[in-house]
Amino acid sequence: MAKPKILIVDDDIASSRLLAMGLEKTGSFSARVENDALRAPSTAREYRPEMILLDVCMPGADGGDVAFRIHSDPALRSTPIVFLTSLVSGQEANTQSMMRGGYEFLPKPVSIGKVIECIDRHLARTGSAPDPIAGETAANVSRG
Repeated sequence: MAKPKILIVDDDIASSRLLAMGLEKTGSFSARVENDALRAPSTAREYRPEMILLDVCMPGADGGDVAFRIHSDPALRSTPIVFLTSLVSGQEANTQSMMRGGYEFLPKPVSIGKVIECIDRHLARTGSAPDPIAGETAANVSRG
C-alpha cells in the first residue's frame, strides 16, 4: 500500500526538513518540502500530495493566497490544507477552535505526534503506525 504523500510548504528550511524527516521516520508517510511559496502550487500539481502543511507567513506570498491558488486547481481542489503558524500559541489552540476560513491551524512549534493526529484525522486513516518520536518537537519555528 502506498504511503500518503504530505507536502510541507514553509520558508524555514531547517524546520520543514526536520518535520519531513520526522514524518518519514514513522514509516507511514512520504514527505516533500517546498521552501518557496511562489512555487508551491506547481510543486503540489507535480507531487499530488494527499495533504498539504502550509506556513502562513512567508516571503513572496501569504499562506492564504497560496492555499487559494492550490485549491483553484481542479486536480487539487479536494486536497486538505492545514496551516502551520506561530501566530497562535499552543495555549490558544487548546482554548478555541483552530478552524479559520475552513482551514485548520496548528501552532508552531508542533510535535510530530500532533501533526500525525491531524493528518490521520484529515485523511480518515486508521491503524497508522506507532509514532516513535511523538513527544519530540518537530520544529522550533520562530517565524510565521
